[in-house]
Amino acid sequence: MSIKNNTGLTIVTNILVIILLTNLCSCRKQGNAQISKNQLIDSFIQQAQDSSYNNIKFSRDLLKKAMKMAPDSPMYYKALNTYALTYAAVNQYDSSFLLSHKVINFCKRQEASPVIHELLASSNNNIGVYYGQMSVADSSLAHFKEALKQYELANKTDRIPDMYINLADAYSRKGDLAMSAFNYRKALSKSDSLHMTDKMGFPIYFGLGQIYMELRDFELSDSYYRLAEKFYKGRTLAEKFTFCNNRGNFYYYKEEYAKALPWFKKAKALVSKGDYQFYLSLCNLNLGDIYLNLNKLDSVPLCLDKSYAYFSSIKQKTALYYIATIRAGLALKQKNNQLARQLLEETKDSTGIELNILSIRNKYLQTFYAQTGNFKQAYYYQSKNIAINDSVRNDRAEKRISEIDLRYKQDTTLINKKLVIQKQAAQVKNLKLTSLIWILVSLFVVATSVFIYFYMKRKKDLQRIKYIDHLTKLRMENIRNRISPHFIFNVLNNEISSLDENRRKNLYTLVTLMRKNLEITENVNIALAEELEFVKSYIELEKRNQGDDFHLEWEMDSQIDLEKTFILSMSIQIPVENALKHALRPKEGKKMLSINVAKEQGGVNIFIRDNGAGYFPHQASQTKGTGTGLKVLFQTIQLLNGKNINKADLTIQNIRENSTICGTEVKIFVPDNYKFE
Repeated sequence: MSIKNNTGLTIVTNILVIILLTNLCSCRKQGNAQISKNQLIDSFIQQAQDSSYNNIKFSRDLLKKAMKMAPDSPMYYKALNTYALTYAAVNQYDSSFLLSHKVINFCKRQEASPVIHELLASSNNNIGVYYGQMSVADSSLAHFKEALKQYELANKTDRIPDMYINLADAYSRKGDLAMSAFNYRKALSKSDSLHMTDKMGFPIYFGLGQIYMELRDFELSDSYYRLAEKFYKGRTLAEKFTFCNNRGNFYYYKEEYAKALPWFKKAKALVSKGDYQFYLSLCNLNLGDIYLNLNKLDSVPLCLDKSYAYFSSIKQKTALYYIATIRAGLALKQKNNQLARQLLEETKDSTGIELNILSIRNKYLQTFYAQTGNFKQAYYYQSKNIAINDSVRNDRAEKRISEIDLRYKQDTTLINKKLVIQKQAAQVKNLKLTSLIWILVSLFVVATSVFIYFYMKRKKDLQRIKYIDHLTKLRMENIRNRISPHFIFNVLNNEISSLDENRRKNLYTLVTLMRKNLEITENVNIALAEELEFVKSYIELEKRNQGDDFHLEWEMDSQIDLEKTFILSMSIQIPVENALKHALRPKEGKKMLSINVAKEQGGVNIFIRDNGAGYFPHQASQTKGTGTGLKVLFQTIQLLNGKNINKADLTIQNIRENSTICGTEVKIFVPDNYKFE
């Protein structure tokens, strides 16, 4: 939460109060008011606010006087609301919470006005602070958002940066560092527009420094801390203490303990005078840890004993856990393993303890077991620490990504807002000219966007086509390269030379067929004449397996130029092979295979028909076929169709007579001018 400056009451301020009181008395006696009662109450309230952090008694006395002067009025509740702030200043948030609710209940009974909106804003802000201290993040955020809304309704623009800072702090406590940074930047933007950066720069830069320290972006954190330090001199005691303490933490996390020490000492000096036992004990605790890491072991017990005395009285679990952990580390450095064991046993219950403190304890446990020779347990706690560090590192990385993303969106929004403002200013000077310019700019942006879109789409399509072509070739090679064809040819050539004439002829035909198969499958497409020649050779070899009942029919359309008509490689051979192996080979009796090539308007139709038992792709084949050939064929056609307006087609259907399946028909359609590349 942003905290107002506490400069204290000067002699001039006290004289002003005396003058105002004197004038009021004179007004009552003479009936001629020089300063109104409301002005005097406002003066009391303002002075009370300025004194709320360094002279609570004086601040409350002024507010009591103000409330007596205007009972049950908006000015009374304005003073009461400031009275609630004095409780918040000394960490008595329960009392602040109750008084703020009284103010809200009064406002609900009044008609809306700037004064009522301002009271509602201030009271909701106090309650938001209360819930923040109670770690009820959602309620805290809700009240801060309501306070922001009410300040906007009251047109109190000077309070809006404060509310963005409070929202940023609330999001930070909730762990949403991205939204926290977002609200700090909104506060900075609003402060710049209101020329309030000199006043609001400290809490904003300090908050951003804290966020980036949490994200372990030390370079960016340090730059923001240095910006905040420029405004350090005029800040309140509470703000100075928090800055020094967090600056010490910055160097602590960087493990630069010698640089952290003077900052913690400076923080301690700030709260050494006055009733600040909590903060003083916190400083002693931090100093104890620093002295331990600097091996100044004599200074550690003194700091920890002072810290323990206070935190044990208020039963602050986390602080007591931390103290016991540091004492264990001290015992280990002093080679007092028995005391170290006892202290580490005291910290077994880690419920609700922060991970960074657990990490310190695990480090000391690892050291303890290493010193006592139990290396298995030492390794166990080393592994636990690695897991904790990985978890914390991943969490910080996610938060860092979220913060960068939100920062980009915010920067984009700010840029767009500036462009709109510039546009409106230009329209005042010359509306027609500006409109024309913006229309041209818009058209240019649209045209550029369309060009970039289609360029990127075309580029993506080309990459996709390359990938598809490569994939297609790989699939075809997968079929062809199940065994090394060159190895087979070498073996067959050696064997053929030793055979008689008839057997040699058949094997030469087989070798020729296999070589042709290699040539065909090297290319995606092939002339129809070559494909048919290859199919004829294959059928000649297969005839022996089919027997004397096998009959083959060819029907070629004379209008088709077989040399100039191209089809997908293997698109006839694969269905023919399937028909011979799966449909006709197991069949008894007459076996019919027909191949019909016919010209059709717009392309060529190829029909392969058999009189087998039919096509049932989901049933296991008796011949143990894998179906790979057809799968590749279907997929290749599908991929190539993506590059063609007129689509190729492959369909397989059963032939029926009187509802009885009596064969299978494969139909292949190849359009004219079909692109295979």
